[in-house]
Amino acid sequence: MTVTFKTSDQKQMNEWLGGNKRYTLLFKATRDGCDATAFHTKCNNKGPTVTIMYNTDNSVYGGYTSLSWASTGGYVVDGNSFLFRLHQNGIWKPVKMPVKNTTYSIHDSAGYGPTFGGGHDLPSFTNTITVTGGYFQLNGTLSFGHSYNSNGETLDSIANGHKNVKDIEVYSVEVSDTNAELAEPWRKTPQWNSQFFVALKEKVERYKPLKELNVPQARVLLVGQVGAGKTSFFNTINSVFRGYITRQACSGNAEHSLTTVYRKYQIRNGISGKALNFRLHDTRGLEADQEWIPMACAIFSTFNPSAPVTPDITGICCHPQFADKIHCVVFVIDGSTVDVMPRR
Repeated sequence: MTVTFKTSDQKQMNEWLGGNKRYTLLFKATRDGCDATAFHTKCNNKGPTVTIMYNTDNSVYGGYTSLSWASTGGYVVDGNSFLFRLHQNGIWKPVKMPVKNTTYSIHDSAGYGPTFGGGHDLPSFTNTITVTGGYFQLNGTLSFGHSYNSNGETLDSIANGHKNVKDIEVYSVEVSDTNAELAEPWRKTPQWNSQFFVALKEKVERYKPLKELNVPQARVLLVGQVGAGKTSFFNTINSVFRGYITRQACSGNAEHSLTTVYRKYQIRNGISGKALNFRLHDTRGLEADQEWIPMACAIFSTFNPSAPVTPDITGICCHPQFADKIHCVVFVIDGSTVDVMPRR
């Protein structure tokens, strides 16, 4: 059975370590042999590493050290090291077990595989282990809780009370470049070309709310901070379906929102002039120096904080039906300003 460090497991490890990391496989027992010399040859002087064990009961556990393995011949202090469990009997049950006695953080000897704690809390193997019955029967004694805080976990809850593993992997851990390309596309699409553009446009044009809802048009409310691009988003969509550049709604950059009135926009097919089966509702940009409650009230009324809504306002619907209500809320965010976005 092929086992590997899953993306979901990497995300959990990132949370424990803080920040995005890049994991590179250095050692794999089923590939390189369950051998101490092979481990140190491939993993020494490679910086922080995470060791992962996959046992025959589908439990996944291991240890992290922020130091390089170097065959120093004894214990090494590492206040950042910790043990962990990711899966118990194939079920997602992550738990982190921090070091409590840093004197015995890791045991770094040439005759040992990756070993954590005095006792040892989590040994892997010494010398060479061969495959028996499709798994490695590791030597050494598991003593969880000796040098690491087990947080109530036991040998049974972590490793099912035995040392039989299908594989052991060791990954280097490096800070990930936030501008680096994704390992795989965040969504799968056909090739971006004019043919795909036409197909995508036609798909949107064919959209209709479910017949049983009795809603002629889905109403989409655009919400976001000042300058996020809500109005520009409408202008872009409108231009796509009109077939030429339009600027029906006023947009631009300013200290305060250029949108001051709650507006409902139709989007029409440029050839037939027929309205599509959804409408975009534009709102005033949210500002950090304005309280949320008045702004929220403004959104659902006249969208003018200085002019509260009253029953006398022309066009107000005091008893809206389902078709009159907002059916979807879209939060528009400027991805280039996320890092400097006010917390409010």
